[in-house]
Amino acid sequence: MAESPGQALSLGKTLRLARLFDPDSGTAVMLPLDHAIEEPDYDQLERPLELIGSLARAGVDAFLLRRGLATFAAGAFAGRAGWVQRITGRSGLSTGLRNQQLVIASVEQALRNGADAVVPTFFIGPESETYLLPQLGALADECGRLGVPLMAEVFPAGGPDAVPYHGPYSVDDLRMAVRVASEEGADVIKTWYPGDPESFRRVLDYSLVPVVAAGGPRADTERDVLEMVRGAMDAGAAGVAMGRKIWQSRDPVSLVRAVSAIIRQGAGVDDAMSLLTAGGL
Repeated sequence: MAESPGQALSLGKTLRLARLFDPDSGTAVMLPLDHAIEEPDYDQLERPLELIGSLARAGVDAFLLRRGLATFAAGAFAGRAGWVQRITGRSGLSTGLRNQQLVIASVEQALRNGADAVVPTFFIGPESETYLLPQLGALADECGRLGVPLMAEVFPAGGPDAVPYHGPYSVDDLRMAVRVASEEGADVIKTWYPGDPESFRRVLDYSLVPVVAAGGPRADTERDVLEMVRGAMDAGAAGVAMGRKIWQSRDPVSLVRAVSAIIRQGAGVDDAMSLLTAGGL
């Protein structure tokens, strides 16, 4: 991954980030599989070893996993893909607290486990800043001390119609969220794609560090997925961190290859669609 202007990374962070981003293009295809503690009905996550192994062989650069699943599935991705440890969460039994993620693992523990980076989630807004921003700062300090990249997943709290993770969020609110994260020490940011390249470009322009687009909810068609990826890359994203859109699809392996063609080779949507077998999601 190319270094941002003015960004001085420690050797530890530099080497670990190089395991997450393609060295030639500086881009990343990341795949989150950290959802299971929040929903009980992801059938695809009942037996994840084959899924993770096949996606690692298909070209995923890094998986976003909690420590338990990483331990369980290490043999399926070790040596093929990096690991970003999810260090925040909440259980699906607390449905009214979806935007109140708790720090439930430490950076030091992630480092001992061999994680290449850590990812917390923070919702920036008036009801959470008093405790979330100090947590963000403390994690950034610990990551800096240990040489572990901090990939901050940030969203604004949003308006009354905003659903956590899914929006809708205004461009101005997204700009504020990514700027807060990059000002306070994030090395990479994961955030919501607002639906078109022009809007996302405005968000990216306000960040000081590379940004990858979050996948969001399951898509209706494969073309919808690929159009989103193409739009994010046209806006200047460093890649995607896309989970359910891929592993809930009809053919996750083919879809990873199509997404990679857009991100790695700059393929158009039609060319990427040609890599898929006939059918929809």
